[in-house]
Amino acid sequence: MQNWQKDRNYRKYENADGSFRYVVTVDGEDVEVGEAVYKVYSQADRRERYCAERDAGILLSLDRMNDDGVLLSYLTIRKVESAEDTAVRAILYRQAMAAIASLPSDEQALIHAVVIDGVTEQDYAEAIGVAQSTVHKRKKRSLKKIFEIMGINPADFREGK
Repeated sequence: MQNWQKDRNYRKYENADGSFRYVVTVDGEDVEVGEAVYKVYSQADRRERYCAERDAGILLSLDRMNDDGVLLSYLTIRKVESAEDTAVRAILYRQAMAAIASLPSDEQALIHAVVIDGVTEQDYAEAIGVAQSTVHKRKKRSLKKIFEIMGINPADFREGK
């Protein structure tokens, strides 16, 4: 018999006639239960043992988190964007898309590829047959136009602002 079987609080006994009797120990007292209850109980126990074995060595405690330099506030604070911030973000998104749509088609394609879709300047340059520095200059010029259309000062987006 394995160690976990010695400590479990449910048992299956075979009767003389070949049928089975199912017993679960509750508060130190054996209670006879039906097969369905026994199966659910044993499955829950197996799941609990599996999770315990899987997570062995991954003990989360306040002391361990403190020793590891993890503050409890890191786990409990979730930033929820306010309704106002969500509305402003939606308005700015619509304005940006309208500003992009007002650009010539080649500039629209560049902004969509490099800024929105995340294609590298080098890959985009190779695709259209120009130097990467040319793509970079065109991107900067197009972004400046977008900022102007939206009435935004690009200096407000520089690091340190």
